[in-house]
This record gives sequence, structure tokens and C-alpha cells, in this order.
Amino acid sequence: MGRRMKIPFERLDEEIAAVTSALETERLLEREYYQNSKRNEKERIRGLQLEEEVYITGEIWRIHFTSHNPLSGCSFIKNGSPVLLESGEFSLVCQVFRSTDKTIILQYKGEIEIPDNDTFQVSPWFSESTYTIYFDAIEKISLKEEKRARNLLAWILGYHANEKPSVPKSSVDLSQLDRILNTQDYLFIFGPPGTGKTTLLVNAIAELRKAGKTILALTPTNFACDYLVESCVKSQITPVRLGVSAKIGPEIQEYMLESLIENSEEQKQVLEWRKDYKQLIKKAKSWKRNFDREDRDERKQLYVEAKALQKSIDTLSKTARMQILEKADVIISTFVPAWNFHKEGKRFDYVIIDEATQGIEPAFYLSLLLADKVICVGDPKQLPPTLNASDSILSETFLEKGISRDDGNRTLYLDKQYRMPEEILKFSNIEFYENRIKTEKKIAGHPTLLPPFEKNLVWIDTAGSDAEENYENDDLSCFNQMEIDLILSLFNEESSFANLAILSPYRKQIQLLTSSFRDKFPKVIPPIIQTIDSFQGREAETIILSFVRTNDTGEIGFLKDYRRLNVGLTRAKENLILVGNSVTLSEDKRYHRLLSLVKEIGEYRSIFEFLY
Repeated sequence: MGRRMKIPFERLDEEIAAVTSALETERLLEREYYQNSKRNEKERIRGLQLEEEVYITGEIWRIHFTSHNPLSGCSFIKNGSPVLLESGEFSLVCQVFRSTDKTIILQYKGEIEIPDNDTFQVSPWFSESTYTIYFDAIEKISLKEEKRARNLLAWILGYHANEKPSVPKSSVDLSQLDRILNTQDYLFIFGPPGTGKTTLLVNAIAELRKAGKTILALTPTNFACDYLVESCVKSQITPVRLGVSAKIGPEIQEYMLESLIENSEEQKQVLEWRKDYKQLIKKAKSWKRNFDREDRDERKQLYVEAKALQKSIDTLSKTARMQILEKADVIISTFVPAWNFHKEGKRFDYVIIDEATQGIEPAFYLSLLLADKVICVGDPKQLPPTLNASDSILSETFLEKGISRDDGNRTLYLDKQYRMPEEILKFSNIEFYENRIKTEKKIAGHPTLLPPFEKNLVWIDTAGSDAEENYENDDLSCFNQMEIDLILSLFNEESSFANLAILSPYRKQIQLLTSSFRDKFPKVIPPIIQTIDSFQGREAETIILSFVRTNDTGEIGFLKDYRRLNVGLTRAKENLILVGNSVTLSEDKRYHRLLSLVKEIGEYRSIFEFLY
């Protein structure tokens, strides 16, 4: 920080055009992937039977289906995932709201007539509307009429530097909180793992609200949204959570806009009016053998009444929504649902973007259109959003661009961490953060250890054993059964998994770990078992990290993305246990340094102490 990086474009419009082109490539690749008939044929679920269709609130409907075949093995059936529902000539893009082994509930928006067919089928799909909104945001910020947003974008990316307001020199000496409160246009907060980013944001939201400011908090993921909601509630801040409820945990439901509207007095009236509306339409469409002029006039009048009633329903629904949003201390959302505010002409005093590293660049253009002041918070040394094109310019995140093109006056670096013992942080601190992060003394040298280990940092080496990496059919995700067996051997029927998370870079390894724990410990609540990517932004007392890769060539695949390694190593609050083949991994210089550090300050063990 402090030295601006050279800008690779001459003008702002050139860079916007390059981002637009990259986004179009992403859309085409994703569409092509999901339209692949061979893939869809393989993953399609057939024979779903329609049970009921239920109106929820606003434009939201849910459809309930049953299945004769188990759904638990379908990897694309996840809450919030888009799917394509089909039956004959009918097709509709929905979201998975909830599923069990034999039932699935899909959610969609709008008045759409679902055919009364015998069977339906679903297949994985993608959200075309997300791309449409991002292209809209790019188009809007390119207009001269959006002067404030366009200026913010230009200043952040290093253009029009002579027009950018200067920052008072005294501001760099302010406290972290005051730096946020005194922001005049934009601020980047570089927050390494455990440095209290969320606590700082919640404190800032509380102070801004006391000052009468309106605040919109955005994040790229639903988990980050939910975590921010929970943190606000703990601090007596009243949030309202936007988004589709299919993506949101049950503990967040009472703060969702959808739930708040559903429980309002206005919604009770809306439901009554909807019953009347349906009766009017039904009567208007009723068939008569002898249809004279009087009947035609009556039908016309019924449609007039129905149209007027629908207008009243829309007006009352909007009133309920507006009243709830106005009472909120902060509105929390992922990027796409917030675009409605721009379409309604609504602007906020502040937009705060948390976990900004995981957001695709056009999402930030959207954010700049919604407020006069923008705070971006994240860690550019952690994982960026997943992209379809390997060489996309979007792989450099907006947060990275903003920090690298800043002179340091609008970047706040958080350098004290409160999460983990210094031993666990040490490798990442040296490799990724220039050894700048200080560990608070109160947590240095945690005494809590996981038996049978004597230190907080452990590597269990599988080298020399029969461990091997494997692939199943044409699945590119690999797994290592020996590492699974080793991890299982660390526990028994008396073990508690409440504070444990098991991570791996590979989806197939996660699937097999999940089923193995379920089989071995059927009566116990299992630990959290997730990919490193999906666990970003979270933490657990104990982390077990399964590296999987075991081969003679030293090939480690996407473990070469060291940001993934950094995320995996920095989730633990007390104990970090690494499971991997030292011979394979040490072919890479960075993993070799990691192994050497564990041997120096941690505990180095062999698989033969546990399984043989």
C-alpha cells in the first residue's frame, strides 16, 4: 500500500468495455455449461408429482412435489439453487426452497399457470437474471447522468485523479471507527483473518444510525448476509434482510422482508382481496352455452373489477414493504435483490460491502449507484468469486484493484487479530501479510487442545502408506479414502462434534466424508463438513483440513491457488490439524515451507500412529 499500481487502460470507458466483454463471456460459458444436453440428461430428476401450489406473499409462489426416487444423492438440489422445471412444452426457472429425501419445494416469482400434468422433471440451471441486472448496472454507470456513481468509479480505479477530492492528512490518525464515520466518498478496509471486520462494521452501523444516516449493507453470499444479520441483532440493531427465503437459514426468517410482510396487517387484507380476485376471474371465464350481449357486458365489468382489485393489492403490498424498510436500522442483502432500489429511485447515505473479495466487479458498479458513500471490506488474499473463464480480467477483484490503485489515504489496514493462537496464524502471516498482523496477548498460546495431540498446530503425514487419490467415472473432483479413514479414526462414539469443522478443497472428498460420518456415527449430530471455498468467512474451534492429493508427480491441481490454502489455514480458533502426503505436497515450495514450519513449531505425526 502507498504506491499506486499502473492502470492498464487509457480511459475509464475502455476498462468498463473490457469488464462488459468479460461478463458476456462468463454468461455464454455458464449458459453453454447448463445447456449441455449430455450433462443435463445425466443429472435430470424425472417423475416428480405435483402435490400443491401455494401463494406466499408479494409475487412469491411455492410448488410442492414428491419423488419416488431418493433426492439426497443429487448434488445440485441445494437450498437456493436455480433449477429448470419442465413438463412437456412447459418450462420454468425456479429456486429450490427446501428438500428431503422424497420431497422438493420449488419457489418462483410471478403469476404463472402451472400445468396439471402427470409428471415433471428438474435439472440444474443458472440465473440469467443476475447477468441481466449486472449489464443494466454497467449501462447505467456509463451514463453522464449518473455523475456521482461514475465519479466514484473513476476515482477508485485511478482515473480523473486531478478531480478527486483530497483526504485531510489528519484523517489517517483517526481510530478505525472514526475513519469510517468520516469517509467523504469511499474507503477500503483490508481485513486479514480474525481482525474483527464484522465487529467494526456493526459498530459503524450503530453510530451511523444514531446520526440519522440510511444504510444498505451488501455481501456477495447469503452466509455473509446471515452472519451480518445475527451480529446486528446481538448489538440491538434492527436489520431487515432482503432476498429469496429459499437461500436463508431458519434463524434469519423473522428479519426477512418477506416474513415481515407476511405477518403484517396489510398482508392479511391482501390475502382476502386475492380470494376475491380469483373468484372474479373464475366467474369471468365461466362458460355459457348461450352467450348474449348482456353476458358480454357482465364479463367486461368483472374484468374491470378484477383489474381495479389487483391495483389495490399492488398498492397495499408496496405500502407494507415501504413501511417495514423505513423502520429498519440497516437493510442487508446480496447484490441482485438490492437493484430494485435503483429502479425505484431510492438512494442511501452509505453502502457497506462486506466480504468484498468474493464479489464480481459489476456488482460493485451496482453498489455505487445506490449511495453517496461506499465502504468496501474484505481480504484480497482470500478467494475471489468463481469464474468460468480461466483467463478473465474479472479474476482481479474490485477490492484488489481499488487497494492497489489507491495512494493509501483511502485504505484502512486492520493489523490485530483476535481469532487464533499465533502458531496457527504464523505461516499465513509470513506468506500473505508481510508479517504485519499482531495477535492479541489474551489469546496467545491457547491451552485448549484436541486429544491425542499436544500442540495447536498438527500435520498428520500419509506418506509411505497406501493412500492414493482417486476419481469416480468422469467426475473431475478427486478423493482419498485413506485420509477419510484416518480422520474417522480420531473419533469414537463419545466424541462431540459441536465445535469441529472438516474441510477439503475437493467436493467429492466432502461428499464421502459426509456419508462416512453418517454411517459410522448414526446417532450423533455430525460435524460441519464443507469445501474450503464454501467455508470462507466462517470459523470453528477445531479445523481438520484434508488435502487429498497423493501422487508420484507432485501434481496438486487447484491447491496451487494459494488463496485457497490461506482460507483453509485461518479458519481455526484453537486447533488446526492438517492431513496430507508430505512427499506430494512438498514438491511445491510453498507447501514445503508450511510443512517445515509445522515441524518447527507444531506437532508432526505419521498415519502409522493411527491406522496401522
